[in-house]
Amino acid sequence: MLPVVQTRFQMTLSSTIGPVYQMSTPLISVLLSVLFGQVLQPDAGILLVQPERHPHVRIAWVDARKIEHAYEADLSYGWDGDREPIGGNIAAYVAVGGTRLLKGAGHPRGAIVRVGFYKIQQGLLFFDGIGADSVIEVELSGVFMNQPAAARPETIVQHLKFSRDALKSCRIASDAWNLFNTVDPDETLNGRIRPGYDARPGALDGRGSDHGSAEAVVADDGSITLRARVPYALFKHIRDPWQHAIPGTFLEPIHFHIEMEILPQGVNPGRDDNGLPDD
Repeated sequence: MLPVVQTRFQMTLSSTIGPVYQMSTPLISVLLSVLFGQVLQPDAGILLVQPERHPHVRIAWVDARKIEHAYEADLSYGWDGDREPIGGNIAAYVAVGGTRLLKGAGHPRGAIVRVGFYKIQQGLLFFDGIGADSVIEVELSGVFMNQPAAARPETIVQHLKFSRDALKSCRIASDAWNLFNTVDPDETLNGRIRPGYDARPGALDGRGSDHGSAEAVVADDGSITLRARVPYALFKHIRDPWQHAIPGTFLEPIHFHIEMEILPQGVNPGRDDNGLPDD
């Protein structure tokens, strides 16, 4: 597989021709020129993943009987349609791009990586033997970029997606079928999420007994690792009328992913008044 091009054009390209790969810089330049009247220069310095180095995915939890369940695999970069069963009722995938890109809330110089999980059988619980007080641990490791890079743990977002039909049965508005748990308590995703309705800003900041936590580490070899710990209770929709997080008694998501933005090393994450990087 060839490097995925991650630019401000990616969302439009993806919806037009599917996942976009850098077959060659001149070819992509021509494609962008045709579609947008702009040319991508060969030395543009775009931040890319190294797809030949497959990242490692691990998901684990301790169930109600205090037995640990852990599933893991090395996966190639793709999209959610490329998900693979990794154990239990879980299929997983790793991809570039994500919610922050789709909502126009990403840094113009940044790249977004995400690890996602789907239920294989909708009628079963997502997590085998899960307890009400269990914590789901997710780790994405072995992410290598094409240049020195800095992880931004404050940008970590968990995006959960629910069945619209199931939401109706719980009398939850269909426009709330996406739910967002974030690290940053001031996160707005460009004004596209609604705290208390479809978002819990700061739910992953590690500062409360009922909060999850998330971190990112860049190793000496340049590889990036994302880790998140999410209490099972945060998988319940914020508008679910059921007040308890007892497994099997509330609506679970059919899919969730956890994503993070990465910047080239030395790029200031701030922006100037024009919305451009302040560097």
